[in-house]
Amino acid sequence: MNSTHPASTLSDSTASATPAGYFRVPVSSLRVDAVANFELYIQPRPDAVPVLYRARDLAFTEEARQRLIDHSVGALFVPTGQRAEYRHYVEKNLTAIVSDEDIPVEERSDLLYDSAQNIVHDILEDPRSGDVLPPSENLVQGTIDFLFKEGRSFHCLMQVTSYDYYTYTHSVNVFVFSTALAQKLGIEGQELFEFGQGALLHDVGKSLVPNEVVNAKGGLTEEQWAEMKLHPVHGYNILKEQGVESEIILDVTRHHHEKLNGRGYPDGLAGDAVSKWARICTIADIFDALTTRRSYKEAMNSFPGLQFMREHMEDEIDPEFFRVFVGLMGSTAG
Repeated sequence: MNSTHPASTLSDSTASATPAGYFRVPVSSLRVDAVANFELYIQPRPDAVPVLYRARDLAFTEEARQRLIDHSVGALFVPTGQRAEYRHYVEKNLTAIVSDEDIPVEERSDLLYDSAQNIVHDILEDPRSGDVLPPSENLVQGTIDFLFKEGRSFHCLMQVTSYDYYTYTHSVNVFVFSTALAQKLGIEGQELFEFGQGALLHDVGKSLVPNEVVNAKGGLTEEQWAEMKLHPVHGYNILKEQGVESEIILDVTRHHHEKLNGRGYPDGLAGDAVSKWARICTIADIFDALTTRRSYKEAMNSFPGLQFMREHMEDEIDPEFFRVFVGLMGSTAG
């Protein structure tokens, strides 16, 4: 079998429907000279059965990319059974993908958010099975670069954030909101990078809370609430066991539920004892909780959610950081 399908059969597959048993991947997500351990298929004509274009474990060459461009092919197809291989490929090459200005910003937002969900989902499945930081590094750096360089990046990420609550989607949403807010507040460099990792991993401790508590369909019992309130400590301990030394990452993980009035948990910190890292993450965490649909409540829209925070949490959250966050969310309107 030939590893590459003849160019004469290429046709525009961008507009065709995704065939059963495959998922669509944009050609722009394929990196030149990067080896792909999944198969790439192409439809010779609309509604035709896909045929193998490129076998797995071959580098995607500049010549192959140019031939696809010349034939107006914007997308190829990967068998659904190889989705995990494609995910890992995107995650490995994420920094290059999100900085590629030839890829529409909306498409990069989709790839970034999807990768973030997959990474956090895998970490939460078994956070003690291996080092939790390396899988997040490309994601965090890629997101920071994307938010910094693309004027419409935050707006586009807002369009793809999930409004159904799962711990992993919540973690990604809080990561996006927190990182954007931290940038607005002038945080940069290594501090921003470590903060982004902390925000992404802030709820890792929920992996040790029983599912019936995390996914409860109503109010928690007193006993369940006591278990839930332990998740910041669980997360802190998991990261310490993994050898995480960053005070920023550990602080965000342990203290994202502290309140300025001292009524938060787990340590009951108040006022200046609550770090700027925890203050930023807390705002993002509360906002996402209010604007996400759960089994027992509908999601608030963004501005009613912000209004609720302003009216009911005045003594709990940092007023200046919240003012900047309101401005940030307002910039995504329209």
